[in-house]
Amino acid sequence: MSKRNSQIICAGLLRGAKLKIKTVENNGLQESVTLTNKGTVAQPMSGWVLASLRGQVFYSFPDDLIFEQNMVVVVQSGQNESKDQNDQCIWINLLWTINQVWNNHSDTAILFDANGLEIDRHSYPHVRVMGSSANRRKILKRNEDGFEIFNEPLRRVKIVTRKQHGAITGQP
Repeated sequence: MSKRNSQIICAGLLRGAKLKIKTVENNGLQESVTLTNKGTVAQPMSGWVLASLRGQVFYSFPDDLIFEQNMVVVVQSGQNESKDQNDQCIWINLLWTINQVWNNHSDTAILFDANGLEIDRHSYPHVRVMGSSANRRKILKRNEDGFEIFNEPLRRVKIVTRKQHGAITGQP
């Protein structure tokens, strides 16, 4: 009889998975980020990262976590553990750190897939945080020191003038 070995799967967002950051709670010493999967398929979370944009602090999800459909995952930080749970769905609490992670005034939580692509973000207390570059999509790069967040390159759009358009279409 052959022996089965489990293998860690690092994957980007699977078709049918719909992972969202529902809330970022920053209540003094107790902090948490609540994520949901409202999709129709389970998502392996190996290689996925949750990041604080302002603090540049990173949480790597456990390699064995499978984010099932209708599951709620709460990533906790700070000194006090949350006791809130919803019995209507699968609920998992993960401890990031006992240190404070989230800025008390405003911050943006970003969820990155195993390829370093931004999947979702949630800003508090309002959408605009830290200037116009905060609104650009982000990319997560791994380096020898851990992780680093970059702005996604802007797509260059070629602007066609009327004169060029006329030359292309043959019209004056």
